[in-house]
Amino acid sequence: MSEHRESESGYLEPSAAREPDTFLDGKVAVVTGSGRGIGRAHAMRLAAYGAKVVVNDLGVATDGSATDETPADGVVAEIRAAGGEAVADDHDISTAAGGEAVIQRALDEWGRIDVVVNNAGFGRPRMVFNLAEDEWDDVIRVHLKGTFCVTAPATRWWRSEHKAGRAPYGRVVNTSTGLLLMAGAGQSNYTAAKAGCLAFTEAIATELAPIGATANVILPGARTRLAAVGWRTARNAALAQAQFDNQSPVHIAELVCYLASPYAQFISGQAFTVSGGLIQHVATFQAREAIRREDRGWTVGDLKGEVPRMFGAGPHRADPPPKEWSEQYKAKGGSATAPA
Repeated sequence: MSEHRESESGYLEPSAAREPDTFLDGKVAVVTGSGRGIGRAHAMRLAAYGAKVVVNDLGVATDGSATDETPADGVVAEIRAAGGEAVADDHDISTAAGGEAVIQRALDEWGRIDVVVNNAGFGRPRMVFNLAEDEWDDVIRVHLKGTFCVTAPATRWWRSEHKAGRAPYGRVVNTSTGLLLMAGAGQSNYTAAKAGCLAFTEAIATELAPIGATANVILPGARTRLAAVGWRTARNAALAQAQFDNQSPVHIAELVCYLASPYAQFISGQAFTVSGGLIQHVATFQAREAIRREDRGWTVGDLKGEVPRMFGAGPHRADPPPKEWSEQYKAKGGSATAPA
């Protein structure tokens, strides 16, 4: 792996310098929200491994409000300076027309689309009792609908290639959030959208399997402009004792590059947390415990004892002796549970 540079603040920067193993040579990637932070790291590392990259970013503020900034241009310049190929794109991916346009940009520029990394988003953190309708709708629209709007046209192109007898490459990497593992108080709009992204990924992984394409999802944790909106990033930075910058987005990007690589062809429908040197496979939507009866359904009278046992919060179910045993003891004037 090529060496990464540190910024003046000690922040570990992703490098677009060409890697010896350019396993993505000839591949074309679209990365949404890639002007800054984690998305920028994705774009630069994908380019380092040989991919041609559409760097999509609207240049909005952390709450989604418009600015006159064009961060995608800077990322494209860095990639080109390192010898890679990239183009900037500023379409709004939260609309079907915008999503189509981003994918079409890749097709017009390089004639193919191989990798889609859905990363774009912003935050409007509020407790639910302070959350306005537009703050809910806008976050859901960008994070969840935007993931659909970019993925759908890419998968249509892959399906047409498959029908034409040309095996598509086809990699989708979506972005959820580690907040799903810690409830995410104050972020109900954001976590709801990201839970949707996770469920969406599992569904399309099944749909894409017949054409050989894959879809996976990451739950990242890193020091970014958006993460700094909350309080956890500052706390974690203060507590960090690592010998390397374990909150740099470059670590997230390396996992994404792996999931986009030929090495991960057999991995689909999976979720991974990634932060610094820690990667965890997350088992999602799996039943852990069950209660069952075949003779009838459950009543509240039954459930008040049975449900706590599902969580280990109640005593073990009583195990009375069979009826015939009880009758034998009763005939003798004793009890089946009395000491001998």
